[in-house]
Amino acid sequence: MLRLLVMLASIANCAGGLVLIATWATMWQRVPIIVLFIGGSLLIQGAYTLLYLRADLARWGDLATGALFAGEGLAACVGLGGLIQGIIHNMNNADMEMAPVLAGLLMLVQALLAQLYLLVTGRLHARG
Repeated sequence: MLRLLVMLASIANCAGGLVLIATWATMWQRVPIIVLFIGGSLLIQGAYTLLYLRADLARWGDLATGALFAGEGLAACVGLGGLIQGIIHNMNNADMEMAPVLAGLLMLVQALLAQLYLLVTGRLHARG
């Protein structure tokens, strides 16, 4: 069940990333370039996790697991920061931009689910 949740969150990240990339590509004159980078980050995070869950990265062994663990740890920090910044921005301004809040939430939730998956499945182990 947890694996399915991680997969769904990863698919949502990929979709959200593609939407942000397409938004920037179609309206690059009015949309800041950070939207492109956030979209790329969501797409990479979701795609790497999907590849990991499908065992397409199994030949890399512990290196793939370590990269997933480190990447999701960083993504959790960035997602939380984006979520907090988006909420603070919306409290101080009348424009109520929900895209930064949703992007931060997508990034954070998927990162936490992936970290939990690695922990529960026992893929994180000390090398002796």
